[in-house]
Amino acid sequence: MQSENTLLVDSVTLSFGAKQVLGGAYITARTGCVTGVLGRNGCGKSCLFKCIMGGIKPQNIFIRFNEERETDYGHIGERIKYLPQQVFIPQSMTLGEAFDLYGVDYEGLIGFDTKFYSYRDRPIYELSGGGIRIAETYLILKAKAEFCILDEPFSNIAPKYVEKMQRLIDEQKAAKGIIISDHLYESVMESTDQLFLLSGGHTIQIKEREDLIRHGYLLR
Repeated sequence: MQSENTLLVDSVTLSFGAKQVLGGAYITARTGCVTGVLGRNGCGKSCLFKCIMGGIKPQNIFIRFNEERETDYGHIGERIKYLPQQVFIPQSMTLGEAFDLYGVDYEGLIGFDTKFYSYRDRPIYELSGGGIRIAETYLILKAKAEFCILDEPFSNIAPKYVEKMQRLIDEQKAAKGIIISDHLYESVMESTDQLFLLSGGHTIQIKEREDLIRHGYLLR
């Protein structure tokens, strides 16, 4: 039986000059659980993820894996795989090369959608935006890691692929903790086991849909 991994991200404080973006935000994740993060555009969701991964240096952050006494912040990327909003595979790299680099079986992507059969040796710049998004999300979900963060995984893909990706997320959570955020909030809510709302630089744990209304994220 696979052991459960836990992740705590706490006390994340980030300011750019006089503008405070995050003021003590926190989220948690664990194996077998999908954690959703909702929030209005510009509230700092992507900044929070970049702080975790080291892409942005916050004024303060605390990250703990399991019950480990110390965290090696320099090697977070080995334990958490991250899907940013922007394309991360170099434009001149082929999909096959990217999958080899991450140690992920390309045949699985073909099984996910047969159209990728002819894309293995094609450079990224030849693919559609939606095709790249599907391939990158699949790659991050299948890559070896204890956790993964998906920033806008459902964006710019057809509804049928949103449903397929939701099923893949549900399958993969047995092996790793997954954190997702997307402006398609209904798709996020359908996919998650626990939900946070980021508002005013702080995270609020959401227990029911009424909480999102009460905190001003949704209208009645």
